[in-house]
Amino acid sequence: MKRYIAGLACAATAVLGAPALASTAHAQAADPITALKSQFSSGRGVNFVDTTKMQGPQGSMVLAKRTGALQFGSSGISASDQTGQLRFKASDFEGAFGDDEDMSKLFAGLAKPERVVRIKNATYVSGGVMGEFMPADKTWVRFPDGMLGFTGTVSQFVNVAEPATLKTLLAHATKRAGTYSGKITFGELNKVSPWFRASMGAPSAKTAKTVVSWKLFLGSDRLAKRLVTTYSAAGSDESAVTVDTRYTGWGSKVTVKAPPADQIADLKDLEEGAETATSIPLLGN
Repeated sequence: MKRYIAGLACAATAVLGAPALASTAHAQAADPITALKSQFSSGRGVNFVDTTKMQGPQGSMVLAKRTGALQFGSSGISASDQTGQLRFKASDFEGAFGDDEDMSKLFAGLAKPERVVRIKNATYVSGGVMGEFMPADKTWVRFPDGMLGFTGTVSQFVNVAEPATLKTLLAHATKRAGTYSGKITFGELNKVSPWFRASMGAPSAKTAKTVVSWKLFLGSDRLAKRLVTTYSAAGSDESAVTVDTRYTGWGSKVTVKAPPADQIADLKDLEEGAETATSIPLLGN
């Protein structure tokens, strides 16, 4: 008899407490940061696609495209793998640099896809600009400072899969029907976002004041579906850069591995002229 009474008591508690429990669950679902953190499981992640456009006096043009995936660990992003490419052809600059072989190779590389694998603070780059200066027996170069390659500087540098970044964005955001919007500076991003620092490097005192306008679209699961950011290109008051990022496959299996050790070169092993490539100015700096 006691067992049946206990059972009835549990049932009654469940019924009476259902609205409160449902309310709590709804509150948790309505919190984008809680929703994001719920995705942090080893071997899981999210896919993304970036499209970068530049708007200037001559009109609008697609500057770059990048596809990739973020791999999560128990506390956040543990690795990433992305391939980006600028939207022009090497033939567009054919003969523009005369006998300057380094510059010719540089622009030939800019027209080729660049793959960037980042694991913790180590970055491995294949193809693109670095591919033009690679030793014959290597296909990857290691960047010990974790920079996300050249295409990282012209792609999405605001990463809403970072809890600290998302929290900073939402702190002063305007919310309307499942979307958030606001503004943030390069300097503020530099303080909270490892992804920004890996993409753009440390901003100068002047560019730290660059304002980024952003708009974040969430799904019913309160996870990011789309992020659009816009900022002024460095050295120009007339040109604006817009990066449109789409997120898919939250919670899907993602495995990012380092390239084979025998295929990796260090920066010091690159052919002469590589220092020209590593000093390319950034769009935001």
